[in-house]
Amino acid sequence: MSARFTVHSLLLTLAILGVYLWATVPTLSSLTLQYVALLILAYAATHWLKKSTGRTKAIKNTIPLDLTLLTSMVLILVVETGALVSPLFFLLYFLLFAVALMYEIEATLLLTSILILFFLLLPSTNLTDLAHLAELFALLAITPLAIFTGHEYELGLREKRLRAELTKNLGHEETDTLMFLSLSLKSTLISSLDRLSLVIPQTKVKAVRGNLELLYQDLKNLYHSADELEQAIDQESD
Repeated sequence: MSARFTVHSLLLTLAILGVYLWATVPTLSSLTLQYVALLILAYAATHWLKKSTGRTKAIKNTIPLDLTLLTSMVLILVVETGALVSPLFFLLYFLLFAVALMYEIEATLLLTSILILFFLLLPSTNLTDLAHLAELFALLAITPLAIFTGHEYELGLREKRLRAELTKNLGHEETDTLMFLSLSLKSTLISSLDRLSLVIPQTKVKAVRGNLELLYQDLKNLYHSADELEQAIDQESD
């Protein structure tokens, strides 16, 4: 069990437990509006922090707090508008998808289990009512789809990271190739061509001179090929 899953599951559990206590304790339930306002202010504060910092690390660090506050807000709205027969019950489906996208699979399963237990323990729940049972079953049935969506999203992120890493590596390879072509290969070819241009006129043996001329032409062709390759790589990198 990873430390991240422990933190995520603990925050979700505390959020749901807090709403349950708020909904079942009469002295607290009378302050629902104040409770929701406090949650909204906390949620707005985290988003203000994201915009003010503008750092990816800071944004990632606020995700657990965001989902915890979102869980509390959605759940208390559902409870206050009828619990299992609430017209806002569908918001719990979106909550499951959000958790599946941001958290581990185990955290999504845990959230579903705690939500079902939460509604089962609510005084207003009637297990003989088919409407109540249908909503609980729907909550259970939507979980695999949420998990599948989260899994596909994670695969997409991994593929994107791999592509970025591959592009970065290819960029380094292109730079190394260009440096080799411009600094090493072409300079060596130029030096060899210069020497051959001096040696060939001084060679008296016809056969040797012919071979040197062929070697000179081959090196010259190789130089042109290296120059064309350098230009092609430079154009592709642009």
